[in-house]
Amino acid sequence: MIFYMVGKKRIILHVDMDAFFASCEEAVNPKLRGKPLIVGGTKKDTRSIVSCPNYLARQRGIRTAMPLARALQLAPDGNFIRGTRGIYSFYSKKVREIFYKYTPLIEPMSIDEAYLDITDVLRDFKGDPYKLAFSLKEEIKSTLGITCSIGISANKVCSKIASKQNKPDGITHIPPGKEKEFLDNLPVERIPGVGKATLKQLNKYGIFRIADLRRFDRTFYEEEIGMHSSYLLNVANGIDNREVTLYEDYEQKSLSKEITLDFDTDDIPYLEKELYYVLEKACSRLRKKGYKSKNLTVKVKYADFTVNQKSKMADRYSNLEMDFYEDSVKLFNILMKKGKSIRLIGVKFADLLSGDDTTQEDMFRDEDKLNRLVKNIDKIRKKYDYDIVKFGKTFDI
Repeated sequence: MIFYMVGKKRIILHVDMDAFFASCEEAVNPKLRGKPLIVGGTKKDTRSIVSCPNYLARQRGIRTAMPLARALQLAPDGNFIRGTRGIYSFYSKKVREIFYKYTPLIEPMSIDEAYLDITDVLRDFKGDPYKLAFSLKEEIKSTLGITCSIGISANKVCSKIASKQNKPDGITHIPPGKEKEFLDNLPVERIPGVGKATLKQLNKYGIFRIADLRRFDRTFYEEEIGMHSSYLLNVANGIDNREVTLYEDYEQKSLSKEITLDFDTDDIPYLEKELYYVLEKACSRLRKKGYKSKNLTVKVKYADFTVNQKSKMADRYSNLEMDFYEDSVKLFNILMKKGKSIRLIGVKFADLLSGDDTTQEDMFRDEDKLNRLVKNIDKIRKKYDYDIVKFGKTFDI
């Protein structure tokens, strides 16, 4: 049985470290603070370029990739240093460790920025994404001595734009439904991917603010601008359906999904419903990435924050949740301990197989029909919202 319903909005953070290289250098050597700091070379390295200026240097007009000789003219009293080998990756790793204390759904974009999906982990923050973002920001600052700025919204592109709004050490929250209102008066160059050449073309047609983009249709952008039309118009309307892609997916070794429950419980029927939901989400991502697996792990976190997990090797490779549900329930039942309530439940697939479209036949079911059904459900979810389609196992009746 399948039900159709409106799903809850995702909540995504974009965390952008502030003047990352310079901040790391200042954290290691506090004597560098209080003056313009230019990472990229000493005052003698006049043929070098600026790798990262701190905010005091930026106030003097110094920018990344500027010739060091020009930076020296703008801040002759500044501290000019070469980058310190190894510290940026060290701090990046430490920042990511803090991210994982808040959510397992992390997509690193570079050494100093990442997307975090916090949709299912707001329980300890009374459902308030700002409280979580503030806690995360302050933990990075107090633990590592560096700062970050955070954008909060229902999608990736709006969160990325928002994270630039209150730098440094700031948080910008776009409430659901307020995306267009937030974006409208921002300069069009704030859109990721709009560089100097595209900006010049847009300005030529009187497009200076993001709201101006909605004055033209898709054909105009295809023929005149040369940038993918749906992208610009989607941004102008505050739309971005991309999911957060986990770090582990980049490594192509494993894929997982977890959910923190709204309350601690030992209610088996309820927990099995939530188990199917995370299994469904994980398998949907397997299909999207073109992976199959037969190595399944079920993980639980108990109310006392202890963690346990059990694994099982299936008989065949698959990316259909129906093929793993019975095994997942068996593993879950092993993990259930008398008197111990559950606060988090998750599944993980390992030993991923890619590029294999063959299906091992099952004489008791129509494999082609089942695969067509799942493929059509994936299309509907991609077009609208993941939770717009729900199976009976996950639906409260």
